Amino acid sequence: MLKKEQTNKQDKRGETSKERPFHTKLCTLLGIEYPIIQGALGGGISGPELVAAVSNAGGLGVLAAWGLSLDQLRKAIQRTRELTAHPFALNIMPVSPEFTRSRTELAVHEGIGIVSTGRGDPKEPIVQLLKSKGIKVLGVVPTVRHALRLEEEGVDALVASGCEAGGHVGKVSTMPLVPQVVDAVKVPVVAAGGIIDARGFLAALSLGACGVQLGTRFVAAKESLATPEEKQRILEAGDEDNVVTEIFTGKPVRVLTSPRLDSLLKSMKDGLSPEETHSRILELRKKKRGNEPGYTSVTSGQGAGLIHEILSANEIIREIISGAEDLYRRLDPWS
Repeated sequence: MLKKEQTNKQDKRGETSKERPFHTKLCTLLGIEYPIIQGALGGGISGPELVAAVSNAGGLGVLAAWGLSLDQLRKAIQRTRELTAHPFALNIMPVSPEFTRSRTELAVHEGIGIVSTGRGDPKEPIVQLLKSKGIKVLGVVPTVRHALRLEEEGVDALVASGCEAGGHVGKVSTMPLVPQVVDAVKVPVVAAGGIIDARGFLAALSLGACGVQLGTRFVAAKESLATPEEKQRILEAGDEDNVVTEIFTGKPVRVLTSPRLDSLLKSMKDGLSPEETHSRILELRKKKRGNEPGYTSVTSGQGAGLIHEILSANEIIREIISGAEDLYRRLDPWS
């Protein structure tokens, strides 16, 4: 798991080194240097610039299909290829049968090499279709039950995502979820949910994961398409400044709180009528999309309080790997 692969050969980025820190089987599977995956940040946040920057830094950038039309997605794929020659993935969230089918067909047509699914079983036969075209599939799962189902469908690896994560969440936290998934399946497992820095990275590997997926940390990256206000909200967030709500999509989503969201949630708790609740939810969604002050509810995990500066994707990955090396040496009784 904590494998340091010895090599005197020149790596893919033209660098010569005697060892490749934390080179796990995930790296071999995906053709990447470091076992770090950028979470699929929908809503236009994970644009080609961020995806390419993560891949160029040695991780796996992930382009989200959600929030883009087919033509926009096609152009985003082409633009990403202009910015990086390294592997990147396309994330397909199972929004509806038509959405899933059309984005899957686009992935095949565009020759995408890696696809990650949304949380849980996509409930469409896309895994077999993608695999039949030689595409590697990563399934994002919130439970052991979903992990077993997707392994049976043929995924190449699983991302066990705990409820600390931003976006759509399950009910099981990362610390107990990851080792249970690791014990239940034979395919490689990636840990996600609340992982921000080198400490979380090394902890995930110690739980049996062969890599990590980071979402919130990359929202606060220089290349992220999140607004300056959204990035600042993450920098200012504390450990209690997020909430899980179904207001935005009808399913549990973890976001940072905002004045308007707090007000609405309190009113609903106090017995707001169904009609007024519906009206205010529509207003909140509309003004959030317009980034109006006071309505910004940033999708964010519980680890946001660990983020204190906006760094480039390359700086984030280098900081995690170098920090993990330092921690590993401190924990090694023979060093």
